[in-house]
Amino acid sequence: MLRILLVALALCLIPCAAQAQSEPPPLEAYGGLPYVSDAELSPDGSKVAAIFNADGLTVMQVLTLQGGVLFAGRVGDFKPRYLTFHDNDHVLLRASEATRVFGYRGAFEYSASLALNIGTGEFAQIPDRVGDLYPAQSGLGRVVGAADREGWVLTPAYLENSGARPSYDLLRVELKSGRGKRIARGTTDTINWFVGASGNVLARERYSNEKDQYTIQAQTGRGGWRTVYEEEDNILPMRIQGVMPDESGLVFVNIDREGGFHSLIKLGFDGEESGPILGRDDREIDDVITDRNRAVVGVLYGGLEPTYDFIDKRLQDADAAIREQLPDATIYIDSWADDRSVILYRVFDPAIGDVWVTQRPETGELAIIAKARPHIPSEHLGGLYAIRYPASDGLSIPAIVTAPAGTSYEDVEQAPAIILPHGGPAQYDRFDFHWLAQFFASRGYLVFQPNFRGSTGFGQDFEDAGLGEWGDKMLTDIDDGVSALVRENKIDPDRVCIVGGSYGGYAALASATFYPERYQCAVAIAPVTDLNKMMTQEKRDHRGDHWVIDYWEDLMTSDGFTNAKLNSISPAQHADQVRAPILLIHGENDFVVSIEQSRIMERALQRADKAVELVTLDGEDHNLSAAETRIQSLQAIDAFLKRHMPASAPAPVPIATD
Repeated sequence: MLRILLVALALCLIPCAAQAQSEPPPLEAYGGLPYVSDAELSPDGSKVAAIFNADGLTVMQVLTLQGGVLFAGRVGDFKPRYLTFHDNDHVLLRASEATRVFGYRGAFEYSASLALNIGTGEFAQIPDRVGDLYPAQSGLGRVVGAADREGWVLTPAYLENSGARPSYDLLRVELKSGRGKRIARGTTDTINWFVGASGNVLARERYSNEKDQYTIQAQTGRGGWRTVYEEEDNILPMRIQGVMPDESGLVFVNIDREGGFHSLIKLGFDGEESGPILGRDDREIDDVITDRNRAVVGVLYGGLEPTYDFIDKRLQDADAAIREQLPDATIYIDSWADDRSVILYRVFDPAIGDVWVTQRPETGELAIIAKARPHIPSEHLGGLYAIRYPASDGLSIPAIVTAPAGTSYEDVEQAPAIILPHGGPAQYDRFDFHWLAQFFASRGYLVFQPNFRGSTGFGQDFEDAGLGEWGDKMLTDIDDGVSALVRENKIDPDRVCIVGGSYGGYAALASATFYPERYQCAVAIAPVTDLNKMMTQEKRDHRGDHWVIDYWEDLMTSDGFTNAKLNSISPAQHADQVRAPILLIHGENDFVVSIEQSRIMERALQRADKAVELVTLDGEDHNLSAAETRIQSLQAIDAFLKRHMPASAPAPVPIATD
């Protein structure tokens, strides 16, 4: 069971500002978890709940906006993910921990929600006392809406059925005790539930891997189900994002295959589609913004500088106002009072840092209520710059450059460079605080983050251009970007290191393997290194007919999904080509990419007599969620760079070709 321990400690919403200093802050200031990693306004706008990280402790607190402490509890050994207010009296903390269940193969990331009663300080695990709860499942505790009685919530979970696979049912769970019961029965292929504001069940979403059948069903007045949408596809074709504010239908993101951009479409419970509700001809919808019952209020658009559109005019006007007041900042809306009298944002601007800001739209008042990185003065934050460069086939590639702290991109010449490809690969980098990029910039490196083809955020056409290019044009896009920076005299071609995590870790190793003359060193965090072995594991985990298998096949290669092709783009199969020293970092509890992938690469490099180090992180997951192991990782990276490519040293002697 997940636990919170009551403590007398109370951390301040606004910590004392760090003193200005000529030397950059210690690496712990960048590698540690943010002082405030999540925050949420109460529905009445009078309180804020937050997850604080300081002095080795993670503390959940509920405070008034004036700083009065209503609750403080130290988080136990689990990993807090995010928190939300259910109502003015209850906060839900979503958390997880690595778990093994007797009788089931392997470990998994067990999750649940902790429901806090602010007035009493008592909490309950959601769900807890539920009969027939399937014992080995992740994703527990995800609340999809309020129930039809006060103090209860609706949450889906797998329940056991005699002699059959578990079904994904909808539970009504009491916040006080965690006890619950099934109120709607799902199926073995149900993947989501949607409810109304009064706890009424509206619809369920299904996908059958065996039949490649995607289905949306609305609940009829008699408790039965009516199919309102069906599509046959070997890959999950879409996902319902929320409910119309008037509960007249569901909402999904439509992909315009001709224009390449997205729009928000209503799917009525009669099966009729209408819209678009929101959408732009030149921006991709990156996220759909919903309230506590998943009623849609707006969308977040992708791109290097993300922006919003809202159905709610009050939120739209408030968003326009804060952007006018902070024109150079990256602004993300977090939560809002029901009457829109107070809105909470997270804001990043190298001039002011990474901060949590409240806005009172009636007066235009902005207030910084918390600093996520109080120990990093603005002079030790690198400025972010947007660039574009042509790939070898002419495709325009968007990218971010973080200049060394204290300099501007215009003035940079012959800088040592860190190439930092993102993970996914269906993700993207945008203007925001990036703990690795800012650490490198504080130490004198220029940091280059290319959004290679296949990245999201820049339209469906750009994302689709990456299909089949996992180890081919995705990599040449990165190399083309390095070449462009060399031509512009921004970076020293003899001082380039590549660092990445997950797919970015694969890209770092593949670049060091297939472009060995380019890099002086490479760091891979939780990387894929052998694609055949990765796919063997995926098929074992998901069964061969799962849509995830088809997704990887479409993404990795366009000219035959064969063992030979996967070997040809697997760094571990070509370790003899590597010249630069390699640092591998991997969490032992990584359930996304097994640590065996790093061990495979380590053994391959050792057999080829190459310089390699492997740092294993005890208890860590794929995302480097714990402060101690993030700092351990950054210490290892810092020491590695000082040995092989220090920012202030002259270029090292090139490594001889075998």
